[in-house]
Amino acid sequence: MSAHFLWQNGEIVAEFSISPSSDRVKSGFWLGDGIFETLLVDSGHIFALKRHIERLDAAAQTLSIDSMPLHSALDSGLELALAWLQGRIGQIRISLLSSGDCLLTAKTHDLPEKSAQLTLYPFAKNQNSILAGVKTLSYGENAHALRFARRKGFDDVIFLNLRDEICESALANLLLFDGSNWWTPPLSSGALPGVTRELLIAHFNVGERNFSLRDLSEMKALALTSSLRDVQPISKFEDHSYLALNEVARLREDFQKWRRAEIDP
Repeated sequence: MSAHFLWQNGEIVAEFSISPSSDRVKSGFWLGDGIFETLLVDSGHIFALKRHIERLDAAAQTLSIDSMPLHSALDSGLELALAWLQGRIGQIRISLLSSGDCLLTAKTHDLPEKSAQLTLYPFAKNQNSILAGVKTLSYGENAHALRFARRKGFDDVIFLNLRDEICESALANLLLFDGSNWWTPPLSSGALPGVTRELLIAHFNVGERNFSLRDLSEMKALALTSSLRDVQPISKFEDHSYLALNEVARLREDFQKWRRAEIDP
């Protein structure tokens, strides 16, 4: 078996290649101009594929990117990626550049088991930006936030928006437990419309409300949620520890059991 899976514009290739473009609007790779989705594969099935494709199409429409080049070959590419994974837990990333170039990559994946420790990112996220809530290749802000966190000895950050509201982490949506109920920041905060977030709201009574930085000290538990982590506990934010990890474990277990029974909800 090859060490990696890479599919470009309809065929499996050994290496990614891209041609320079004289069109500044459609140069895609050279401007970091495009969108992506990352899919969880478990027991040979892609979880919530339809919702991920719908979100990709919505992002393409927001950024005026033509998604038809991707749809014309996507099914065959996904089948090849699934075959390469051979039933192992893995992830498939779909990338669509504004130039029309389409990429699929696949690799094995381990759902995170250990808790995460987060710090505050000192630069506000603009909830009014055209890129707010869109998974774009222009990931420089998130990449810097992760470097910032790791240089301080943390795993991830919490973003505040321009209204000083809690938004999201660099890699995932946030879940907050107040002792009775689970909550997540609303999309108006600038948070990504995460697929797992959406399903937790629809099927696990997770509510939406705004949170300030001060509210975090009153929460009993925090967690990260995304397709590639299900529900991951946060044990610490700055110098405040969260001890109700059993509440996170219960939600995680219930969600994992549900999603394995509901492949494409």
